[in-house]
Amino acid sequence: MSLDKIQVLDRTNLTRDIAARLRELIANGDLLPGTRLVEAEVSQKLGVSRGPVREALRILESEGLVTNRPGRGSSVVEISQKDILEIYSLRAILEEEAIRLAIERSTPEDIAELEAILAAMFAAAAEADRVGVLDKDIAFHRRIWRIAGHSRLEAYLEELAVHSKMYVAVQTAHYADLAAGVSDHNVLLDALKTKDAKLATETLGEHLRVATETLLAYARGEAGSGYAEGGASTVPA
Repeated sequence: MSLDKIQVLDRTNLTRDIAARLRELIANGDLLPGTRLVEAEVSQKLGVSRGPVREALRILESEGLVTNRPGRGSSVVEISQKDILEIYSLRAILEEEAIRLAIERSTPEDIAELEAILAAMFAAAAEADRVGVLDKDIAFHRRIWRIAGHSRLEAYLEELAVHSKMYVAVQTAHYADLAAGVSDHNVLLDALKTKDAKLATETLGEHLRVATETLLAYARGEAGSGYAEGGASTVPA
């Protein structure tokens, strides 16, 4: 993946802004795992000196998004099977609790907001807008976390969110039918409307299980991994 999508920055806090720009590109899949981040090239693309780029890369390294190897420089962290299993097992535990709480505490206004997010997700899928689907997918889950009303639970899920978004971006690159991938979110919304905690947790558990299997296949280097040709689910997690 090239660095062509990086554009010149015009803001003042360069280190923070460079880190934010690169973090967004990593999370959205524009900079895929393994992409080299050469200081000179990044600084040229951004129109800044190499110093703040170096500091920004250190910030991303501390967050686990970038790795630095002596003699090889910086690169976007590779997706390992260990990381996938750890992050998605945590997501399963935390998100199932979040959706149980959200079912207890959701209001008609909350449901309306989730419906609007889901409608936007369908619209993005119909236009084959993978970035749009990704953004609305994350927004849907984040809204559930907020409805749960558990600040520490939400904070832990947010800590996982950047890594999760990077993984989901890799997933969506394998999907042939984005619209089909929205269906599980519809089930989750129906479960929230009907206060059906069993349906919600079972659907979410399957949702994350399929995501884990897809990413593990990718990490093993299996070409065409995922469910682009049809399968149990094609849902971006």
